[in-house]
Amino acid sequence: MPDERICPVRLAPYLDNPLRRLLHSPKKIIGTYLGEGDTALDIGCGSGFFTRAMARMVGDAGIVIAVDIQEEMLDMLREKAAQKKLLSRIECRLAGDRSLNLDPGTPVDFALAFYVMHEMPDIPGGLREIAGVMKPGAYLLIAEPSMHVSEEAFSDTMHEAGKAGFEMVRDLCILWSRAAVLKKSSL
Repeated sequence: MPDERICPVRLAPYLDNPLRRLLHSPKKIIGTYLGEGDTALDIGCGSGFFTRAMARMVGDAGIVIAVDIQEEMLDMLREKAAQKKLLSRIECRLAGDRSLNLDPGTPVDFALAFYVMHEMPDIPGGLREIAGVMKPGAYLLIAEPSMHVSEEAFSDTMHEAGKAGFEMVRDLCILWSRAAVLKKSSL
């Protein structure tokens, strides 16, 4: 039985369309945090809406680790990335029920969790796992859909992020979202 928290594959076309590029422009939302040669992490990448943009931003010397719990989403990402000649910059990872299956040996410069934290069965554990792969001073951008995630639930996620080793940098204004940028503490 499919997990009701997880966005089904059949909705992938809605996640990756021209209108969304206007409303949730990857360059505007994450462009400040990524540079040539960076290692980026896209948590809950889906069919790759942000992943492909991130792959362009990190260039040939960088890598984007794209994580999703649905192999079909990763297959769509691979196909779209191959068409745009970006696949060599993307490493796909299939998440497990209780783990993102991240490799702590690959330190991350920037992580994105766009509309995915509320789908995790263990948000504190997920945040600890993310923190475990990030470089000190690296940024994590969390955005949640305001129609699904209450202010209280988002505040709880921010509190758990603090316990996992992140410091709040600033709130972000993203259409239909509750969003913040956090920084991995240097300690």
